Amino acid sequence: MLDPRKWSWKLRVLLSLPLLGALLLFYSCAIEPNWIEVTRHDVGQGSRELRILHLTDVHFSTAGSRERRVLQIVAEEKPDLILLTGDNILRDFDPAGFRDFLSSLQAPLGVFACRGNWEDWVPASIDVYKSAGIRLLENASARAGDVEMIGLNTGRDPVPAGDAPLRILLCHYPMILPAAAKADVDLVFAGHTHGGQVRLPLVGALHTPFDCGPYVMGWYEEGKTRMHVSRGVGTSIFPLRFLCRPEVAIHRVRY
Repeated sequence: MLDPRKWSWKLRVLLSLPLLGALLLFYSCAIEPNWIEVTRHDVGQGSRELRILHLTDVHFSTAGSRERRVLQIVAEEKPDLILLTGDNILRDFDPAGFRDFLSSLQAPLGVFACRGNWEDWVPASIDVYKSAGIRLLENASARAGDVEMIGLNTGRDPVPAGDAPLRILLCHYPMILPAAAKADVDLVFAGHTHGGQVRLPLVGALHTPFDCGPYVMGWYEEGKTRMHVSRGVGTSIFPLRFLCRPEVAIHRVRY
């Protein structure tokens, strides 16, 4: 004969599973994707200091609370330099809204960007970057004071040599690190991975896109070259995040 007391707790567990699943789905879709984390990093040694704000993978469609929060962070942090490392739009993006968003990004040494795969897929976005006054570096270099800024279109483009006091490489694709190290780049800023977007305890990222290599999020080093891979701000494919909050990174760089 079955003991009803033994089955009562099992029944409660079974009945609670759909509720738990619904709560996790709500959290992953409605809370975590909008819960931006501001991460802070101290890099290098030297008498000169530069505050860099790194944005990537915004995946702008229309201006919403997440985009407003990004602009609020920029206003609060007052960086010297803002870097955008690609995938800042979606296919259905609102050009006027995106232009307004980009135009609101202001820093004394300028705002520099490189392409991501979404900029390649939606070429109309390139004109918006330029009309908003963003320095889009397409396999090109530029100076911001005594800092050399290099922007690459892909993770396979050659990294130019140089001798500036500080050499910074913008590349959407983290697989660029070995080539950057060979070219004596000091710092690399990359995105593309979203940190996996969905992560599980003891497992980590369930998926990362092409051209990431072993680099998922955070800091990596090769030789004297250091690379930070940001989790990014937005989402793609599925509008959710789990155990992988969106990120705006603030870097205090000494050189």
